[in-house]
Amino acid sequence: MKKRFIYIMLVLLLFSYNSISAYEYHEEISEIECLLNQRIEIMNDFLYGVKDMRSLENKLEEIETGKLLENDLDILSKVVDNPTDYELAMNVKVDKINSLERVEDGICINADLIWQMRGYDGEYNVVRSYDIKCAETENRLYLSALVIIND
Repeated sequence: MKKRFIYIMLVLLLFSYNSISAYEYHEEISEIECLLNQRIEIMNDFLYGVKDMRSLENKLEEIETGKLLENDLDILSKVVDNPTDYELAMNVKVDKINSLERVEDGICINADLIWQMRGYDGEYNVVRSYDIKCAETENRLYLSALVIIND
């Protein structure tokens, strides 16, 4: 009876550790999801609405910085000259944070993201792994890099 009790306690400890680790990065998950979803909204407004580059730049500067901002503006400016159909990103959620490292000016995260998309074939989800870098300025996070790891 004593052994059975010990085994049950070990199994419960193992399960509780796994569920606690999911909440370890709760604040970071929330911030990253918020920034990425704002980015989706800004880009969708541009792609499917009025193509005002100045407004786009002002909005993106609120959530992005560095190379990511430059790349997004460059790509979206080319869309003005070469319009085409794009699949619509509707939402993104952090599925899992594989690693998180705090660096001097922000955080570096390796995470699996679930993208909710809409295309010609309807709605579907895509899971991809990304290296995400966020710069922190005046206690505020900005996306500075979003690099896909698996395609």
